[in-house]
Amino acid sequence: MQIADYYIFVISSSGTITLTLTNLPADYDLRLYKGSKSVKTSQNGGTTSETISYTAAAGTYYARVYGYSGAMNATNCYTLKVQLGTASKGEELITQKISVFPNPVKDVVTVKIPDLQSNANIKVFDMYGRMVMQQNSSQQLTQLNVSKLTSGVYIVRVKNAEQEIAIKIIKQ
Repeated sequence: MQIADYYIFVISSSGTITLTLTNLPADYDLRLYKGSKSVKTSQNGGTTSETISYTAAAGTYYARVYGYSGAMNATNCYTLKVQLGTASKGEELITQKISVFPNPVKDVVTVKIPDLQSNANIKVFDMYGRMVMQQNSSQQLTQLNVSKLTSGVYIVRVKNAEQEIAIKIIKQ
């Protein structure tokens, strides 16, 4: 079971980029995607910093930060930096981060969508792919009462005008 944070950024002209993940409170790994295709991964052991250097074509990229074997720390933050070498960026380099917390969750889970400009559709699916909850929201912070769901693993899918992200959660 992997719990992950996703970051999106846009490169407007090709060149080199470097992603660094530091101040790790647990054994986190870093993966770079161009669209839905994984292009590079850093998986150092323990709390050793992660680094990805990549020659990027123009386009939309995603950085995924996830815990090795379910490792996580809900109280301490890590630092993710995307540095441009010869590449250039669009308007904002990291444009949005969607997060879901706490994870694991007992009763209420919060979906955070920074800088939400329109409505977001939030759906919760069980591990069999059945939708068990749905809510539309125009708020940057939306709370979902999951107390009536049985214990297990669920997928929270958040879709807005900018992106669609799926994040696994554990219901205690």
